[in-house]
Amino acid sequence: MKNLKSLYYISITYLLVGLFAGLFHHEFAYYTNFTGVSTLKYVHPHALFLGTLVFMIMPIFVKVFSVDKSKYFKKFIVTYNLGLFMSLLFMVIRGITQLFQMQISSFYDHMIGGLAGIGHVILSIGLYFLFRTLISSTSNN
Repeated sequence: MKNLKSLYYISITYLLVGLFAGLFHHEFAYYTNFTGVSTLKYVHPHALFLGTLVFMIMPIFVKVFSVDKSKYFKKFIVTYNLGLFMSLLFMVIRGITQLFQMQISSFYDHMIGGLAGIGHVILSIGLYFLFRTLISSTSNN
């Protein structure tokens, strides 16, 4: 099944992103002698849990409930990935500014936080589509 393979590839991609994010945070914190807590620390678990785990479980739902037949499934895939990518990207940007202790203007500070927040909102909309997919698929069986 084509969808199963693509779901596994998405899961593997988030696994690699999560592992790289953990390594990146560790090495750059060491390089910059940063001893505090930065947002970069949270990219690793976000990518592993919200990316890898969700898309590792999704093939089970495809096999058992045929969720890939739902009209909401593609909306879930696109919206969820966009929201997660956007959230991770701006968490990385925020974390790098913290690790390097960069002085950024209030405008850029709020912009980074706002765009990460928009990413989380899009991610939540993706979760809505996931639940619509699950509900519509289980009611057909």
